[in-house]
Order: sequence, then structure tokens, then C-alpha cells
Amino acid sequence: MTTPYPAELDPTQYTILIVDDNPTNLGVLTDYLKEFGFTILNARDGEMGLKRAALTRPDIILLDVMMPGMDGFETCRRLKANSETQEIPVIFMTALTTTEDKVLGFEVGAVDYVTKPVQQAEVLARVTTHLRLRDLMRRLQQANAELAKMNAAKDKFFAILAHDLRGPFLPLLTQAEMVAEHYTTLEPETVQRMVGSIGASARHVYELLENLLEWSRLQMGLMDFQPGRYALSESVTRTIRVLEEQATCKGVTLEGSVDPKLFVHADEYMVDTILRNLISNALKFTLQGGQVTLFAQRLPEAPQWVEVTVTDTGIGVSPQDLAKLFRLGTHYSTVGTAQERGTGLGLLICQEMIQKQGGEVWADSEVGQGTTIRFTLPVA
Repeated sequence: MTTPYPAELDPTQYTILIVDDNPTNLGVLTDYLKEFGFTILNARDGEMGLKRAALTRPDIILLDVMMPGMDGFETCRRLKANSETQEIPVIFMTALTTTEDKVLGFEVGAVDYVTKPVQQAEVLARVTTHLRLRDLMRRLQQANAELAKMNAAKDKFFAILAHDLRGPFLPLLTQAEMVAEHYTTLEPETVQRMVGSIGASARHVYELLENLLEWSRLQMGLMDFQPGRYALSESVTRTIRVLEEQATCKGVTLEGSVDPKLFVHADEYMVDTILRNLISNALKFTLQGGQVTLFAQRLPEAPQWVEVTVTDTGIGVSPQDLAKLFRLGTHYSTVGTAQERGTGLGLLICQEMIQKQGGEVWADSEVGQGTTIRFTLPVA
């Protein structure tokens, strides 16, 4: 049998609903279209057609116009009024050939029509044409959505550059110029202090650029994602080892408690990055004598998930700022209790990476009472 449809169209992937009160027409069209691999559903009247369309969501509907009770025009109107079926293409089968009838068919939402008695090859050609058009439209919509996402990411990227990258350069340039111009007349202690400040500003700019690059790699899909089964305690141990000196220098107690038998299915590098960002952030906003605690457990109400919490006894976050923590357009960044400066991107990177694992992240906080960040990872 000659293939009368485009090579890229696989009929076995499509379902056609035929609505016709004539059993002979139903049988002939059903047998013919089935030969090509289409899945065929039948309905003998408009009411049954509406029910089957809503229940099965066919890819296209062949709809007879002249039926007892509810005719094809009214059936099509109702299909298009229902959000569940309004996007399904409808092709009328009709013996009505006046211009008024054709116009009415298009007005109620049909995409095409074939005249009765129908020619099987014509039906097949029109069905495959509209299926292909529908698929092309879906691809276009997906491409537009991806393009909109990329444009939004670009806008966010430039917003960060404008908001955060300019700020650290001003004190860096100002103090570098002062040292360069007046180092012979400045006290050694003053020079040492200013050089230290220059170093801190340069380090902050470097951290911001690192975070920007990491975030942009996530947005562009360039970061390797290699999830696997491993003990979460391994990430916790590594992270605490890296940050314990920072905690000691601030006089903050850093503790972690995770069952070594608790396994997750996640990207180990990303989980390390998430924990490092969250704990470093908690340390930044915790006063001397305070505490930062990391804990993880399998959720009793959802045993397929592990909940990880990072809790600090720090300065807390106001309700207004809490709403900005994971929103890039109004991202939240402030100095720490020892005047540490953040990039404003750490939590956003954490959010991206957590969502990459299939998990969620949220925060609870109260000014003066500390903050708790919670996120979930899938159990292995």
C-alpha cells in the first residue's frame, strides 16, 4: 500500500474519533483508517462524541454534521467551549455544500471539511495534513516557550550584572587608587587595612563571577548532571570539614547529624554545592556563640523523600525579605554579622540544583530567632 502521509508522521501514535450516526459510514472509515495504523474511536451521536472526546482526548475528530438530536455544529461548539477539548482539530463530514454552511462550520471551530459521500483517500489526506499542522504548532509553541525562558534568563543575568557586579568594584577601585597615589604618605597600618579591604573586595567580585558562571551554566544546560545512589552523610562530612574553620573563626558551633545508612538518588557534586552554600550562608548570618545545625531524615508522610534542614540561630529574615530569597528578579543580599558580603546568587543556585534533583526548597525565618532552610531529595 502506498504511503499517502508524510514519512515523519507515524499513524500508530495518533487516535481519531469518528462521530457519525450512520453505522455504515462508521464501519467503512474505521476499517480504512485502521489499515494505516491509526487508533480509531467511534461515537453514534453528538452527546457520546462529547463524552468520548473529553475522556480520551483524541488527536483529531471527524464529525458528521447532519445527526439527529445534537447536530455537528452544536457538537463542535461544545467541544470548543470545553477547555479539555477545545484544542482538538475537528473536520466536518457533510452533504451541506452552500457557502453559508461552510462558513458556519469554520465559525463554530472546525479546521476543515469533506463532502459526503466521502472519498477515503481525501479523508486520509486531510487528517494527516491537520495532524502534521497540529504537531508543527506544538513544536512552535515549545520553541517559543524555550525562547521566552532563554530571554528571561538573559534579562536576569544582565540584571545581576547591573545590580551586583558594579557595587563591589567601586570600593575596590577607590581604595586601590588611594593606595597607589598616597602610599608614601600613609601610615603602614592604614595601608595594611586598605590592602586588606581591597583583597576582600576582589575576593567578593571573584565569588560573584564564579556564581554567575555556575548559574549561567545551569541556565544553558551546560552543567553535567549525573545522579546516582550514595550516602548523604558523605556530602555532609565533606561540607562540614570544609566550613568548620569558618565556623571556628566566627565562634559559631557547626553540627551535622545524618544517618550513614540514609541513601539518596542525586548528583553528588550538586548536593555538595547546595550544602556548602546553605551552611556558609547560615554561618554568615549567625552571631558569635550561635549555632548552625544540619539534619536529614526520611519523611514519615512521604517516605520516598529525604528532607534536609539547615537551621541557624542567627539574625533571621523579615517576612518581606523572606519572599525574595528564591526570586531572581528581586533577589535578597545583605551583609553578614561580621560584615561578610554575599553574592545574592547562592540560594538561587541552590534552588536550581535542588529542582534539578526533582526536589523542592523553602525557608522559615523570624527576625532575631534564626532561619531554617529545608529541601528534599529523592530516596535511593
